[in-house]
Amino acid sequence: MAKKRKTKEQKKLADLRHTFGHSSSVNQPVFTIKTESLAKNLTLNTIKTESPHSKEKYPFLVKDLSKTGLLTGAILGFQFVLYFLITRHMFKIPGLIY
Repeated sequence: MAKKRKTKEQKKLADLRHTFGHSSSVNQPVFTIKTESLAKNLTLNTIKTESPHSKEKYPFLVKDLSKTGLLTGAILGFQFVLYFLITRHMFKIPGLIY
């Protein structure tokens, strides 16, 4: 399976985390208020847009579930038709007593 790629917002947040963790000089101001507010806005936007059941997060899931549902429906439909054909004596299977 292919590796999930990071979005631009995730990369920006990771870059901000790395710069916060790697700042070692005491005399230099690391970030201004603008960057801190940018980080807060990015985290708020990612929390709002990402839901645990979004179609964008798992595009293969909808496709797999629809295939499974169609195949299951076709199998059940075939069994239902075969049942009525056998019980109405329209279709006989040798060796089957009913």
